[in-house]
Amino acid sequence: MITIVGVGAAEGYLTERAIKEIESAEVVYGSRRAIEIAKKYVKGKAVVIAKFNEEIYRKIAEEGKKRKVVVLSTGDPMVSGLGKRIEGEVEPGISSVQLALARLKIDLTEVVVIDGHARECLDEVLKAFEIGRDALILADSKFDIKKLREFANVVVLENLGYENERICENCEIKSDLAILFAKRR
Repeated sequence: MITIVGVGAAEGYLTERAIKEIESAEVVYGSRRAIEIAKKYVKGKAVVIAKFNEEIYRKIAEEGKKRKVVVLSTGDPMVSGLGKRIEGEVEPGISSVQLALARLKIDLTEVVVIDGHARECLDEVLKAFEIGRDALILADSKFDIKKLREFANVVVLENLGYENERICENCEIKSDLAILFAKRR
């Protein structure tokens, strides 16, 4: 049996249900960051995955036929996570999207969430603006924020939930754990 468990955006954001799933797993797979967030609840074998790919997904599927397997997903598995890539039950987590919206005091229904990791997404931002919504962009330090600033006011939110959390307007992206709030001018 395989369960994909959201560990939240940072330590302290695991749900009680997620903790129970992790504690009962015989094998726990996850990125180094996800394992670090959940490590005090892992009772079985922990397997750090450097890069998730088809070979790893097959290995997890095979292991899941024999044992109770948990695959950790940072944030929430259904917010640009592993929930659609691995077959199994999904236990949601508290995502950086939820933290960003809470910090900004913005309702989820007022934005379009866009995955901007390692890809161009400005057309999607413009489409959000056309339907009267602002954009919340999952980004990293390679994101070209200059293009976005040509037509939007941008708030950078970095390392949400961590001690070095940073929220600022008119600043550059310094972290790979970044979200951009783009509001049409």
